[in-house]
Amino acid sequence: MRDAMILAHELLCVVLLYTVFCRAVRTDHTVRVDVRAAFCLLGAVACIGVPAPLIWDGVPSTFTLALLAVITVVQVVTARHWANGVPIGFYKPECTRVHCNAKGSCNDQA
Repeated sequence: MRDAMILAHELLCVVLLYTVFCRAVRTDHTVRVDVRAAFCLLGAVACIGVPAPLIWDGVPSTFTLALLAVITVVQVVTARHWANGVPIGFYKPECTRVHCNAKGSCNDQA
């Protein structure tokens, strides 16, 4: 049972990290800072989670696995909203429907 729980934890962390990576590569300075920070933190925790059971010689609890699974499922289910890029609500207010020039300013396009 110990090995199965550790394996589930590893797989969930890797999938979570992948989903965060897929979103992070689509973000830039036009995306709200809180959104970028949230994905950065989620990715960092997923990265730490991969070696955690090996480093601290622990078995994740059932609740920890359930929470990790639900967060991962949310990422997978909401991936369709990212299929065409960052969802409009995650852009800075001045950058909705953006086209940003080389200087980083945002020009609203109708």
